[in-house]
Amino acid sequence: MTAEIWDVIIVGAGLSGLSAAHFLRKRNSQMRILLLEGKDRVGGRTFSSEIPAANGVDRWDFGGQWVGRTQTHILDLIKELGFETYPQFNTGKKVHHIGGPDAKVRTYRTSIPALSLMALVDLTQILWRIDKLCATVCVLDPSRTPNAVELDSMTMHSYIEQHTWTAEITEELGLAIRSVFGVEPSQMSFLFFLMYATAAGGLLPLLESTSGAAQELKIKGGTQQLSESLAGLVGWKNVRLGSAVTAIWQDAEWARVTTVTNTFLCRAVIVSCPPHLAGLKKG
Repeated sequence: MTAEIWDVIIVGAGLSGLSAAHFLRKRNSQMRILLLEGKDRVGGRTFSSEIPAANGVDRWDFGGQWVGRTQTHILDLIKELGFETYPQFNTGKKVHHIGGPDAKVRTYRTSIPALSLMALVDLTQILWRIDKLCATVCVLDPSRTPNAVELDSMTMHSYIEQHTWTAEITEELGLAIRSVFGVEPSQMSFLFFLMYATAAGGLLPLLESTSGAAQELKIKGGTQQLSESLAGLVGWKNVRLGSAVTAIWQDAEWARVTTVTNTFLCRAVIVSCPPHLAGLKKG
């Protein structure tokens, strides 16, 4: 069977892959672009669905759902596509459950959960340490950060273990890492974490929903509609769902991209799926 030939193949039809396709089409509307997505939908880690509500149905986000003022690229995209944002509601009683299924469910009304005095002191000192390191990070080129090799050789888990005093804060930070990054602290480079936090304006702005923080705004109608709109602009005919890529082979002339059922040739490949899903083979 003769392989189909494309200018660019993009692996993954989430926000990154679809934004890349949209950008390329704006530069050259004649470019042949194919997006291969393993799921049966676009959107990647954003997923919006309608569920019953008091007045019938409402649309809820079950994946990534917030944007902040430091995330200028996504805010520009929201404006370009004609969508609106609104502030995250964060007043009133909040629920906090940590410590396993048998732990007590606690409530609080402040910006952080109710902590013991020792845990508050511990939180203060670890925030001070991290923010001090963030001030040294070169966001555009993290390798130029002082002690970059040392920071990159340790994980977020190992740094927390070395510099926290209480099990309570160790567990709280682990919960925060899983919520923001979707990985265990032991799976993430500490230098990568510092770069990410620095780009957000610091650790607390990365975690909070206050004005200027990363969880400050939500998108009316849900985040998945961004990907759905981009797919419409790129052309749904160029998006193939249920087409997980199994291998990518490259030589001097072509890149060959294979799925379970098809093989495609192209001049360039963009892999936009999460790192733990990007298992590439070189030929």
